[in-house]
Amino acid sequence: MSRKTSDIWYHFTTANNESAKCKYCSVSYSYKGGSTANLSRHLKRKHIIQYDVRKKICTDKTDNLDLEENIDDPDTVSVHQNISETQNQPSTSSFSTSKITHTSNKTSQSQTRMESFIPRPLSMNKSQKIDEQLGIMIAKEFQPFSVVENIEFRKFVHLLNPNYSIPSRKTVFKSILPQLLEKTKQKVKTNLNNAKYIAFTTDGWTSLNNDSFVAITVHYIDNIECVLKSYLLGCYYFEQAHTAINLSEFMIKCFDEWEISEKIKVAVSDNAANITSAISLNSNWRHMPCLAHGINLIAQSGLSEIQSVHKKVKSIVEFFKRSTKSYIKLKQTQTQMGQPLLKLIQDVATRWNSTYDMFQRCIDIKDPLISTIALIGKNENLTPDDFYIMEHYCSVFKPFKEMTIELSSEKGVSISKVIILCNVLLSHIKKKKNEPNLPSAIYSMLLTMETKAEKRFERIEEQRLLIEATILDPRFKKRGFSNTKSYEFAYQKIIQSITTIIQSESEKHNLSGNEVNAVQENVNEKEQFDIWKDFDLQAPAITTISTPKSKAIIEIDKYLNEPLLDRKSDPLMWWKQMKTVYPNLFQLALLRLCVPSTSVPCERIFSKAGCTISDRRNRLSIKNAELLLFLNNDVIGMHQIHQ
Repeated sequence: MSRKTSDIWYHFTTANNESAKCKYCSVSYSYKGGSTANLSRHLKRKHIIQYDVRKKICTDKTDNLDLEENIDDPDTVSVHQNISETQNQPSTSSFSTSKITHTSNKTSQSQTRMESFIPRPLSMNKSQKIDEQLGIMIAKEFQPFSVVENIEFRKFVHLLNPNYSIPSRKTVFKSILPQLLEKTKQKVKTNLNNAKYIAFTTDGWTSLNNDSFVAITVHYIDNIECVLKSYLLGCYYFEQAHTAINLSEFMIKCFDEWEISEKIKVAVSDNAANITSAISLNSNWRHMPCLAHGINLIAQSGLSEIQSVHKKVKSIVEFFKRSTKSYIKLKQTQTQMGQPLLKLIQDVATRWNSTYDMFQRCIDIKDPLISTIALIGKNENLTPDDFYIMEHYCSVFKPFKEMTIELSSEKGVSISKVIILCNVLLSHIKKKKNEPNLPSAIYSMLLTMETKAEKRFERIEEQRLLIEATILDPRFKKRGFSNTKSYEFAYQKIIQSITTIIQSESEKHNLSGNEVNAVQENVNEKEQFDIWKDFDLQAPAITTISTPKSKAIIEIDKYLNEPLLDRKSDPLMWWKQMKTVYPNLFQLALLRLCVPSTSVPCERIFSKAGCTISDRRNRLSIKNAELLLFLNNDVIGMHQIHQ
């Protein structure tokens, strides 16, 4: 049988003289009379990619070797030669010559050019983008630099793109990451230019290598987008003594380098004496203690009253954590009782609400836990009285956990919620204390906590930063205060603040408008008519004099008469729409609502630092540790993946 010249036969094999089988899906189609229409329709409908690429299977007539075919990737496919069977045959007639010429022309028209099969090297721009994304992956996913030397990783990347040359480990930390660092710093600086007022949080941390670090995060409301934004300026190695003076100089130097010294207004930190003293050394900074630390101190103060139960539960949890056999038995008991498999939780003194989580988990698996302890023959078991104490404890401390989560968010305004939530928490403690039939230990615990909370929240509605933030939140306004007296005090304070802003803006306007006014006065003198002199002399006597304070009162009263915003709505979006209506209040909102209510942003940085400087990476240099922590928090990936 003569060789078929149609391109279709590179995708089909002949089953018999009337049918052909597809090489990709093994479906047979008829080609009676030599027509390949059925075969062509099948390729275009089911295998369009292979049909468009038109890779040909060629046979070398001399050695009959079959060349390997790869139709999936046109960049990596091997080049096939199509050798005509009649190419070496002599031409004996005009008919045969015409036939050969016709066949050759047909083949050359349908054959893909050789250049299209040669792998094209990546462009410089594309290669740099991949390098950059590799650096982002290493920084954000806590990957070691040596990942680029991992054999399986290199195989994986090669399969994705064989033309990409994976950089060496040295290139990653000496070239790619430093370039990414500079690029990210410039982006952060550009974004900080849109900030009028900035608040910052700071705290210290010691790594497993006993190296001391100080982290500084900044928070502001973008003046244009009206969106709350946060950045890590750095988690810096600090080798000096942690005195107030050294810390203060260090922070000032950091802000000078970022060119934001004049914008810093508020600092949030825990109650560590050296940090609070360092902040107080700068008269332009207002200090606000971390509310989450305060809530935790209130919670810890009452724990000593139920020490016996706490100690017993902790001992039992530690026993199951150490004993694999007992832990397996607990899981089996949960399965037999048809309950979900839940692990016991160990409390940690430095982890907020961990005692609540430990007690609550014991309550959740009460029956399997008691049965397992009895089966394994442990001397100490939990009694109904112990669970009674734990249940009361959890009912008391559930709002503590919810409040900590609510105030620790960096994505929304939290400072305006502080007064409301503190009053709610204090009211909750008092209400629980007055419940009948309380265990004596729980009553003593609540009494201790009430005393601690009253002392800590005693003058909270007199703190200027908090009361102004509460009024400026369109969700709360007057409703954010516990009584009328506190609201009246806050009302007077916010009038003072707005008056100061109006005076400041007026002075700037007057300074810039002096020359214009001078020119205008000269023009008016030339065009002045005598008939207007009497009118101008009488006008000031009957014109109402507008003062900065009166303007402030008018603006704040108009704002307070606006309907309240829904509690779940975003107050910053409201201000974005109304900033031209209340321009002076908007300036004060930028100053107050950007402040985080806790120093949790720094705590989160230290959690990431623990993953970066780990046992596996304990030889990481200080410089590279600082670089990775900054990029991990601030760098933005090249492509956003939609989950």
